[in-house]
Amino acid sequence: PQSHSELWDIFKAVPNKYDEPAFEEALRDEAKRAAFYDRLSVYARLLKLALSSIEWNTETPQKEIDRYKYDLGFFSRLRLSVRQRFADVVDFKSYEDQIQKLIDKHVTSHEVRPITELVNIFDKEEFEQEVEKITGVAARADTIAHRTAKHINEKMDEDPAFYKKFSELLKETIRAYEERRISEAEYLKRAKDIEESVLHRTGSDIPDSLRGREVAQAFYGITFESVKSKFGDEGHARFVAAEAGGGIDDIVQQLVFDNGKPKVEWWDKSDLIGQMEIAIGDYLMDDIRDKYGVSLSFGDIDDIAARSIEVAKLRYR
Repeated sequence: PQSHSELWDIFKAVPNKYDEPAFEEALRDEAKRAAFYDRLSVYARLLKLALSSIEWNTETPQKEIDRYKYDLGFFSRLRLSVRQRFADVVDFKSYEDQIQKLIDKHVTSHEVRPITELVNIFDKEEFEQEVEKITGVAARADTIAHRTAKHINEKMDEDPAFYKKFSELLKETIRAYEERRISEAEYLKRAKDIEESVLHRTGSDIPDSLRGREVAQAFYGITFESVKSKFGDEGHARFVAAEAGGGIDDIVQQLVFDNGKPKVEWWDKSDLIGQMEIAIGDYLMDDIRDKYGVSLSFGDIDDIAARSIEVAKLRYR
């Protein structure tokens, strides 16, 4: 069928047919992967219809039918490995069951596992087991890098400064490999290093005064982004930002907590949010701007307060 040709057309530049690692590399581009997922879906649905047709089964040579079945299995396995490698979030629910039934009935030469949820990097043991099963250094590096990037994207709003730094590091590392500026081994090493830093929150210049206070660290990162250009000495900027991070956290906790627990749906209470905005603004003016002579504008102060409150809404629930 035409859908079979259109599916293969995506891989016309791959010289060695059925070389799965080469096919995975051919799908490194996100737009190509999207086209692959769509075309495979169409192909599977049409093949299901064809296999249920007596006329098609009678008129089509058995060798050709076997080729169509084999290719369904091959591309379904490729879909699974590519999704794992690049941490793609794709909604296969609408046709997953019928494809799996089709595979179970007609594709017997190779096992095709059903699609499951992607393992989170924080499920360390399970994720390591998944990575160990992957063939190829670059494929393992991609899996670690893209799964870490997925986690970063999901958590970005909870600590923007921290996750933004590692998001940029990951993008640069992936780009360096794609441009062949680093080897597969170096790519794997860097991906692992970034994953470890994200998991254990290391390598982010967290001040000692805020160790163990993750939400205060997020406020510190937000403040540091605003004040770092106001000082000639980065160390002093970090010191001031650390004090601000701790101070903002104290204010937020004072307003949000009642007997050690966050107030019910406090994030939806406009009067409490208003109090928080005023309290953080006053604190930044009196205890940061005036005390340390930082040239923070009212716009800077409003921005720090607003971004800090958005983080608090996510973290203190």
